[in-house]
Amino acid sequence: MTGRAVLPRRPGAAGLLLLVATAAGPALPAPAARSAASPPGTGAGVTPPVYEFVIENGWLPMRDGVRLSVTYVRPVARAAGETFPVLFDFYPYRKDEYPDQYPTYFARRGFIMATADIRGTGSSEGHVPDREYSEQELDDAVETIGLLARLPGSNGRVGMWGKSWGGFNSIQVAMRRPPALKAILAVMATDDLFHDDVHHMDGAFHIDQFMPAQDHENTLPQTPGYRLDEAYFRDRFGHDPWFLTYARHQRDGDFWRRNSLRWQYDRIQIPCYLIGGLLDGYRDSIPRMLENMQVPIRAVIGPYKHDWPDTGVPGPDYSWQHEAVRFWDYWLKDRDTGILGDPPLVLFMRDGHGPDAALKTTPGRWIGVDWPIRGTTWRRLYPAGGRDLRDRPGEAAGESLRYVPGFGIATGLWWGEPTGDMRPDDAGALVYDGEVLKEAFEIAGLPRVRLRVSADRPLAHWAARLEDVQPDGSVSLVAGMLLNGSQRNSRLKPELLEPGRTYDLEFDMHFTTWTYKPGHRVRLAVSNALFPMIWPTPYPMTTKLFLGVEATRIELPVVPAAAARRAPVFLPPEPQDPRTDGRFIESVPWPEGFYEQTRDLWTGRTSVEWKGHGDFEVQDRHYHTWERNYYETSDGHAAESRFEGEAGRRIELPGRVLELRSTLDVRSDQTTFHITVARSVSENGTLLKHREWTEAVPREFN
Repeated sequence: MTGRAVLPRRPGAAGLLLLVATAAGPALPAPAARSAASPPGTGAGVTPPVYEFVIENGWLPMRDGVRLSVTYVRPVARAAGETFPVLFDFYPYRKDEYPDQYPTYFARRGFIMATADIRGTGSSEGHVPDREYSEQELDDAVETIGLLARLPGSNGRVGMWGKSWGGFNSIQVAMRRPPALKAILAVMATDDLFHDDVHHMDGAFHIDQFMPAQDHENTLPQTPGYRLDEAYFRDRFGHDPWFLTYARHQRDGDFWRRNSLRWQYDRIQIPCYLIGGLLDGYRDSIPRMLENMQVPIRAVIGPYKHDWPDTGVPGPDYSWQHEAVRFWDYWLKDRDTGILGDPPLVLFMRDGHGPDAALKTTPGRWIGVDWPIRGTTWRRLYPAGGRDLRDRPGEAAGESLRYVPGFGIATGLWWGEPTGDMRPDDAGALVYDGEVLKEAFEIAGLPRVRLRVSADRPLAHWAARLEDVQPDGSVSLVAGMLLNGSQRNSRLKPELLEPGRTYDLEFDMHFTTWTYKPGHRVRLAVSNALFPMIWPTPYPMTTKLFLGVEATRIELPVVPAAAARRAPVFLPPEPQDPRTDGRFIESVPWPEGFYEQTRDLWTGRTSVEWKGHGDFEVQDRHYHTWERNYYETSDGHAAESRFEGEAGRRIELPGRVLELRSTLDVRSDQTTFHITVARSVSENGTLLKHREWTEAVPREFN
């Protein structure tokens, strides 16, 4: 997370809400109208920022009687009978508690902005849903879109938009085809809920700060009253932990695919604007959607991690809002903004640069392209004896690798953050280097990996990393992917390995761009451990990689020289309106804060610990949040790995202090995940309730 207090988000999910309200409920007075700001830039046909606006709070009644809390930012009509499209976003992230800016950029340009808390969260009524993107959530969204289309002042057209959660549900709601929904904008989202999301990343068991934090967030009382009554303990505090639900679904199938667009692209029949990041775990969905959908799509993949592009890290940043208005104006107002003349995909082509976990600005340039990029060729490189990477297979050979489960820390937590030097991880991998390059070349796409392997145990993962060896010997991560060996033939029908049998594995790395420069080397690293990103497989083992065959190679998507590409002209980010009744005091978000790796040289135990916290105020309420995540594994006892997560919040209200704390403890043996979730809530220092859930969940191909 960046730029926010430590709050429940997907990893790095700063800025998930642009829109927050002072409080929910129709009884609150609306703030006075505000004056419009100066135009931010030019754009043929784009609505200028000429509208004043008001901010209002209200309720959206669902058919079953539950009311959803909604905050509107409404443009003030400049002519009698003038109407506007509605832009709708929908989150469980408690819109009334964040001191962010309002989405006045869009309101000034003639859009009614509507943000609602999902039922059972924030200031909405009802029970916490049974999972992310539940059937109830999606049904509520469809019903809400119908209500918004009939708002006074609406032109009947609705767009749905958002980042991360808001991007996910925008895609899934569009699959349901509500008549008034005319276009969506999805930022940092995916079409594949099993393989790409944060529960079974790359098809393997994964835990990060999102899950303990989100389960904790779901226990918080309804705003603005923070009542700790019978309904609170029934509908929020006592809801079943989501983590247990996801732990019980370790195999791909209907639970994950029912609302995953990847298997049913024809269900979306409206235009889409997609924004991704080269350091975001969800980026692969964009090229898939461009290749497989039959609707107008405009997409951007920038250098960012899980951030908004106007405040993204690493930069360079741009005004994505201006591009969004061009998109919304065309599809919701019938204004010719020239958006259909843009290239389908804008990419940030990264220059090859040294490793830097604190990277703030990525060297490179923007390019506009069709997808797939015309003229792309596939450069094959083959691992060979002597740890070389050659342009043709060498002599037949086999190289063995002993499984050391604690390697992988340098790669990061979800293929989604700037990384430092990869040499610590490469020490636990089979590593193959190409010759020193004499000429530069660029790649853009998903590198292909082919490995002929065997293992002496029935379960193993294989992780492959594409890297850039700098002239000084340091190593940059370019791309990577892990394959759960049980899914070598099918994600739907995983199978254990037969010890000693040879298998041919085929998989793609995550999407990347990179410029390999003269004097550098291409490196392929292959390992069986990716800790703590992926839970260690339980068996001590040795695997073998077979060299000198066509079945062991990497293929790089080399793109032609950039001379003929269209370079987009993006406007620079512009300041947003701050919220005057709230402020951040301190924010130490993931992956900043206390972040420590330790290794016990005597016992062979490796651990990673992260701690962060935040303080912020909204009106007369002060909030203090904290999180801790701890991972541990052992060279000799990989089966006995563990995770400890904690999330808490202290809420200081006039005359009351609430403190809520949640913990997640996961310990494994060879056959089972032993999971304990605990929650407690106190008021003015007195413990009101404590509850625990304990469950033994069988390990399934993990």
